Amino acid sequence: MTIRIEIEYKGLSFEPEEDIYEFYDTTIDIINNDCSFFENFQPITKNSELAKYIHHDDWEGNAFTYHHVNANFPLFSMILDMNLGLRQIRPNEVFVLTHDAYQSELVLKRQEEDIHLFYHLKYKGLWYDGSQMVFSRKIPEKSCFVVSANEFINAIDDCTRQIQEFLSINHSQLMKEQLVQRSFGLDSYFNNIYGNKQKTYMISELDDLEMKAFEDFSIDKMKELF
Repeated sequence: MTIRIEIEYKGLSFEPEEDIYEFYDTTIDIINNDCSFFENFQPITKNSELAKYIHHDDWEGNAFTYHHVNANFPLFSMILDMNLGLRQIRPNEVFVLTHDAYQSELVLKRQEEDIHLFYHLKYKGLWYDGSQMVFSRKIPEKSCFVVSANEFINAIDDCTRQIQEFLSINHSQLMKEQLVQRSFGLDSYFNNIYGNKQKTYMISELDDLEMKAFEDFSIDKMKELF
């Protein structure tokens, strides 16, 4: 398989937490032909043309102003989204892998039998496409990091299976938690309910949402100035 999804999980402590979906923050990267999606990620500098899209008060700690070798999201939130959402992505649909508390997101756009991958700074119109950073108020037409949809879905299965096997052997009590069971698709009742909910967007729908979010965010920022 030329595509791998690399999620760090063996180094996590897996201490009991109140909200499993909120904790166990970890890293994710997509590898295609031994090339990392984040291989060409260059942070925005203050003398960059794109710096004007980041408010000076937001500069410190902004996800696009420091170097990345991966993205970060909570482990079981990612597994749930991949198993019960991303695996079902169809042509002309978009899936967003993120978390409410995070300022960035992985955006996967399916066109025919390919998936175009982007790393997006929410509300800012800034996108990394596997090669460079660009500004767009809508999802860019094409990414420079394109993978086969079928191979990508197989990579999801392979990645989540490895994590499930590791947890079953090394953290068997954690595997009994209902939320963990749901993440791996082992709760059939939850699957039946959750399976009826929309987890992907048509490209035009997400473009509209992005434009609305961008406009709302810009209005809020303007209010702060007066």
